Amino acid sequence: MGKYLYVFQINMQSVLQRRASLLMDRVGGIATTVALYFFWSSIFSGSQSILGYSPARMLSYVLMTNFLRAVVFTDRGWEVIRDISSGRISNYLLRPIRYAAYCFSMDAAQKTVGAAAAALEIGVLILCFKTPWYVPRQASTWLLFGLAAGMSSLIFFLLEFAVASIAFWTFESGGPLFCFDLTVQFAAGAFFPLDVLPKTFQNILQATPFPYIVFFPLNVYLERLPAGALLRQFSLQAAWLCVIGWIVSRVWRRGLRAYAAEGG
Repeated sequence: MGKYLYVFQINMQSVLQRRASLLMDRVGGIATTVALYFFWSSIFSGSQSILGYSPARMLSYVLMTNFLRAVVFTDRGWEVIRDISSGRISNYLLRPIRYAAYCFSMDAAQKTVGAAAAALEIGVLILCFKTPWYVPRQASTWLLFGLAAGMSSLIFFLLEFAVASIAFWTFESGGPLFCFDLTVQFAAGAFFPLDVLPKTFQNILQATPFPYIVFFPLNVYLERLPAGALLRQFSLQAAWLCVIGWIVSRVWRRGLRAYAAEGG
């Protein structure tokens, strides 16, 4: 455990030192958030409720997606592809570490910095735009939101890790990962709440883990779920996490065998 904590600390220092990269990444996130903010603000002009959302809830949803993007979506999958394709992964396999845990430590450092920056950005945007902001009525909601966000971050990390593992079998793994990243952000509700979609599309997405990455944590924050539905959704999120974890372990073991065979 200590070695992964050391990796976390070193990578956090590295992220903070790359100020230009961090700044451009945050500018991109802010631009997306501001565009969505003005889009929904114009839709709510003169309306008190749309599709069950008040202006405060919808605009809070939009701003909080900026925070969840920082907590959930990172580019660790591209590092995995580069390590596999270049053969650098052999250096990690020969060391007394688990590569997935090493990647997670690196990922956690980037997300910690990103989350702190996103929280600051949300505060600034609320002050600048005088945004009506929804504050949870129950103190326990903050804890439940943190739990949901933590599991959603793990789900995305594992999914991206699995897709990046395609690099064991082909050098053309960047395309699938790029398509995966775009698809997940749309299907997870990172651009709009999923319940604005037609019922058929909602039902299709509910059969996937994607709504549990952004849409579900934000519904927890906005306190839109009754106790029974909340417990059921948490159970499904945990179940998806276990299933995806099992799939990733299987894919990784098969990939390592293919990699070793090719190297021999």
